[in-house]
Amino acid sequence: MSEPVGQILSPIQDPFGRAVYRLARIFALGGGLVLLAMTLMSVTSVALRAVGLPPISGDFELVQLGCAVCVSMFLPYCQMRRGHVMVDFFTVAASERTKAVLDAAGAGLLAACAALIALRLAAGMLDSRASGEASMILNVPIWWAYAPMIPSFLLLALAGLYTAWERWRMMKP
Repeated sequence: MSEPVGQILSPIQDPFGRAVYRLARIFALGGGLVLLAMTLMSVTSVALRAVGLPPISGDFELVQLGCAVCVSMFLPYCQMRRGHVMVDFFTVAASERTKAVLDAAGAGLLAACAALIALRLAAGMLDSRASGEASMILNVPIWWAYAPMIPSFLLLALAGLYTAWERWRMMKP
């Protein structure tokens, strides 16, 4: 696809698509809040070091967990906005129908992978919780980071299914 960056997409007409889009937007805003909190904590920790005070203990552990959470929360919105990187080198001369078939197949594969990742995250979370795995310095339970990632990947799977269906629908004569 060769859409310019920041292209305004057509409004979503159906109620299911609007619901998925709104939910994806809420998740992205939540991811932004996590990112903002990590940024403020990092700046505070660096400022404390600069003035000779001890830094925030375990700040890098919280940043590590927070990054995984916020990235997963951004993915569904990115899918709904068609913001993922697409390499159109081989399809630049292809018909719109061929591009739509490939886009639908790609979105379908993304949905399947996101659902599989959500299942594996759920299994990992249960295992991490059962074993009592925690961070080294702060002793934060690792499964806490898994908890918001599971619904994020489930929403990504829904967004992938919706965008695959949307592209597939566009192919009909």
